[in-house]
Amino acid sequence: MRWLVCVAVAPDRLRSRVRWTLVVLVAVMVILSLTSRPSPSSEAATARGLVHVATQFEHDYQHNVDGPVWDRFDDASRALITRARYVQWHRSCPTSPVDATILNASPLSKGWWAVTYEISGVMLRDYWHRVAGQWRFSLVRSNPTSAVLYASTFANFARVNGCAAASSG
Repeated sequence: MRWLVCVAVAPDRLRSRVRWTLVVLVAVMVILSLTSRPSPSSEAATARGLVHVATQFEHDYQHNVDGPVWDRFDDASRALITRARYVQWHRSCPTSPVDATILNASPLSKGWWAVTYEISGVMLRDYWHRVAGQWRFSLVRSNPTSAVLYASTFANFARVNGCAAASSG
């Protein structure tokens, strides 16, 4: 309260500086509050939480929304292929849109979880774990064959996936 009295009796030049400083600070705070996005919050460490994440993940994968798929990879999977290359390869050789049905998620040992799902009558299993409060997909554990392909060339990737693709990275 005492500093307000000091500002009120300060010379005009000083009051003007203080006033402009306050205006700039308020403007910066307003801009930051409008443009900032909250950091990713912790996702529920439950079967239900994982089913929700896996359902979106499988939808994105089956419908060629490739960036968010790679974003869910764990570090070991990301080390195989960069995000840019993953997106480029999948744009050049897209998957056929088929919906996956997530059946369940169940805990395993050492923090790993298994997600069982079905595509066209075929039962499949993916492996997930939590990193910094977020669910992460392990391509290395879920699909070792694809993991090897991503560490290979686009020509191999395209051949195995049935694409008549020329060259793409």
